[in-house]
Amino acid sequence: MEDQIIAAENAKSISAEICQWSGAVFGILLGLGFFLAEVQKNDLKSLPWWKPISALVAGAALSAHGSNVINNKRTAELTALLVRSTNSASELPMTQSSEYSDLLEDSDNK
Repeated sequence: MEDQIIAAENAKSISAEICQWSGAVFGILLGLGFFLAEVQKNDLKSLPWWKPISALVAGAALSAHGSNVINNKRTAELTALLVRSTNSASELPMTQSSEYSDLLEDSDNK
């Protein structure tokens, strides 16, 4: 059971990993690329900051989406494990316990 819990906590999605890393890498690269292209065209006083900032924000949003998908997958795996363990625990055979009766204590045949 411990192995299944560890596996569920470490569950990953390939597409989410790609989304997370591409958002970080391409956001930074495009942000720096836009910044350097605008610096070469203009002086820093008239630099349009919206292009590099929007590239960084878009990359951060894409990276955050990938991270959210990974966390949702882990939560789904742990929830499925919880449901399976609850279902299997409810299917365990119950042992028949001998019922205690105080009738024997009150009778003369002890």
